[in-house]
Amino acid sequence: MPELTLESAFVVAIVFAAIMTVGFAWRERRWGPALMMVGIVGFLAIIAYGIVPRF
Repeated sequence: MPELTLESAFVVAIVFAAIMTVGFAWRERRWGPALMMVGIVGFLAIIAYGIVPRF
């Protein structure tokens, strides 16, 4: 399994921030809240991947 370096975590965080921003801009449309949720879950996944010990 590849290691999550600071640089790769930064790039992934930028991607999820962009998804969350688009979702916030489209909050009145059908996919807006779903995109915001994907962004939030993505940030939580980055945190969880860094915390969970790898065997």
